[in-house]
Amino acid sequence: GEPFKEEKAVAKYLRFNCPTKSTNMMGHRVDYFIASKAVDCLLDSKWAKAKKGEEALFTTRESVVDYCNRLLKKQFFHRALKVMKMKPEKELKKEKEKEKGKTESGKEEERKSKKDSGKEEKAKKEKEKKKDGEKEEGKKDETPGTPKKKETKRKFKLEPHEDQVFLDGNEVYVWIYDPVHFKTFAMGLILVTAVIAATLFPLWPAEMRVGVYYLSVGAGCFVASILLLAVARCILFLIIWLITGGRHHFWFLPNLTADV
Repeated sequence: GEPFKEEKAVAKYLRFNCPTKSTNMMGHRVDYFIASKAVDCLLDSKWAKAKKGEEALFTTRESVVDYCNRLLKKQFFHRALKVMKMKPEKELKKEKEKEKGKTESGKEEERKSKKDSGKEEKAKKEKEKKKDGEKEEGKKDETPGTPKKKETKRKFKLEPHEDQVFLDGNEVYVWIYDPVHFKTFAMGLILVTAVIAATLFPLWPAEMRVGVYYLSVGAGCFVASILLLAVARCILFLIIWLITGGRHHFWFLPNLTADV
């Protein structure tokens, strides 16, 4: 059936307050959220606080899950499935070839070292290599931002889930409900009124039209002054450069035309 006013209000609050992320799903840009964060968001809302003579709508996480199941059936959002993207075969082959090259180069270096050094030196070097390897492994485990941790951040895509049920956890849900935010509505209203006011300029009072005229003249003078300064600084640079024989490169107002 159609959603009630209370369900619309809860879904709107959840849409604008629950942290969301955007990604591509079946060729479309969609916003999705995590179930556990949605439950936490509703437990911190006004519906989780009891009013005088009334009980709170959300008292436990289970009550929030039941209510979100109602919202899911009313098609405010739907459950999606994370599918990890696999690397293409060309990239996998390149990585394997690089690993083989590294192993072969390591074997060649070991053979050269065996020929050059004696048995005693070999034993010492092997011991030192083992110690260095243990130290490096300990450092890699301790220091954050190692390449192993970067590899864990794999790319994924979303696909519709067969079992459309709301579950508390790391489940992913894609928004279908997309209401207009008050800020966008206000900005659109201001833009429309500004366009209408500009088209009705001939009907404005004489004092307002004169004021707009002086403002436009002032803005034009400001732009013209910037252009004149840009030309003058180039002329000044050229004069100083010619007088000093190319030794001095002096720029007056160096950041005037820079993108800063």
